Amino acid sequence: MIKNELKFLLKHTSIYGLGTVVGQAVSFLLLPLYTRYLTPADYGIMALVNATMGLIGVVVGLGINNAMSRFYFDFDDPKDRNKVISTVYIITFFIAIFFSPLFYLSSNILSSLLFHSDKYNLLFFIASISLLLGMIVNVCVDYMRIIAASTKYVIISFVRMFLIIGLNIWFIVILKTGVIGIFYSSLIGVSIFVIVLSIDLLKKIGIGFSFKLAREMISYSFPLIFSNIFRVIVNESDKYFINYFFSPFETGIFSLAQKIGISLHTLVTSPFLQTYLPRRFEIMNQEDAKHTYAKVSLYFFLGISTIGLVLSVFSPEIIQIMTVSDYYTASKYIPFIICSVIIFGMKYHFQIGIMIKKQTKLIAYINGISSAVNIILNCFLIERFGIWGAVITVNISYAIITILDYFWSQKIYRIDYDFRQMAKILCLTSITYFLSTLVIMDSIVESILIKTGIVALYFCSLFFTGIIDRREAMPFLVLFRDKFKIPVKN
Repeated sequence: MIKNELKFLLKHTSIYGLGTVVGQAVSFLLLPLYTRYLTPADYGIMALVNATMGLIGVVVGLGINNAMSRFYFDFDDPKDRNKVISTVYIITFFIAIFFSPLFYLSSNILSSLLFHSDKYNLLFFIASISLLLGMIVNVCVDYMRIIAASTKYVIISFVRMFLIIGLNIWFIVILKTGVIGIFYSSLIGVSIFVIVLSIDLLKKIGIGFSFKLAREMISYSFPLIFSNIFRVIVNESDKYFINYFFSPFETGIFSLAQKIGISLHTLVTSPFLQTYLPRRFEIMNQEDAKHTYAKVSLYFFLGISTIGLVLSVFSPEIIQIMTVSDYYTASKYIPFIICSVIIFGMKYHFQIGIMIKKQTKLIAYINGISSAVNIILNCFLIERFGIWGAVITVNISYAIITILDYFWSQKIYRIDYDFRQMAKILCLTSITYFLSTLVIMDSIVESILIKTGIVALYFCSLFFTGIIDRREAMPFLVLFRDKFKIPVKN
């Protein structure tokens, strides 16, 4: 059973991973464009606008998408399942209509609060409309994840990638619009997708609405609104403090480091969760559910730690290749941001009991405690240590969330996680990263070659130390071989 479950998760995670790699490819492919046509201050302004929209989006969205997969699997009849999706879509649609004029009226206020000027009000308004349309797109995309339509998701991701890249080149390089061109590109892209995906979704599920379902789903997701607000505070408040104590320039440097560090979430955690979050509610009815949860968490930790190690080792080279000299200092913060992403990713495994027992208010309490600690530490540490203060704070905040998720979840649904193996993985990745920091070469090519050798030793060590059990790994190696038609030598 566990092998079948891991194969299912590996298959769909790899497909979703391809889709998110495509999405992440947009960010990486556009980095040379952004860093050559935008100053670090421009980059910081863009990051602050996006962070503000993220916080507002959590509030206006009611967290209703969080309830969709949970209630979808409460029904066996396809008509009832379709009504769950349709109800969420209609709620989201009317939210978008209601808040559009309010965002127009508040754009000047937001610009003045953050930048002491109303010159950026158009950025806020364009970003807010993109946010509202994006909420509708997310309903359509989340439905694909629920029904495991991962191939379709990848196709959409490719189309979106080419569209966004083309629009950004047009606005920034050809029209030379500056930072506002990025927001125009986003608005045009999301407008096209909201039409295409909505038509496709509504053709499949029809239009239906249940007030009873709406009340139940909002009741389920309402505590998660506060939880998500606290989560956004933990994720984004550091940018506001850096901007307040220093300037948009430092905010831009930190935001670039954070973008590359958080790419680990985009490459590993996000595609995994797209499969696992709805799937974990199916697993809970299996006899060996707890064993499955424990094994999945171990392999997830191995995967995210390994990819995080590779990104950390090569972060200086990535920055040098993708940006210009004004941004080079960002590289030293990346490994420590990656550490916070790994800590954060584990919380989804440690909170399983809370979600299964529908005790979502506990998550709100946990995130509330973490966000309070985050704000207090940001106040003291960023003013004194600058960007390093923000990096230290985010690691402490995520550690609090993950630890409290684990202890409260274990009280109501105990799972025996393999912390011994996780500790071995942590030790091996730490030693490997330390060795990579000793490599200081004038030539970037020589540096990459030597670090590649160090990483290769790490992969060999996974088998020698027993972290990877060859018997457990064999079915996945066979699956990989068959998938890519690798010939077998006699």
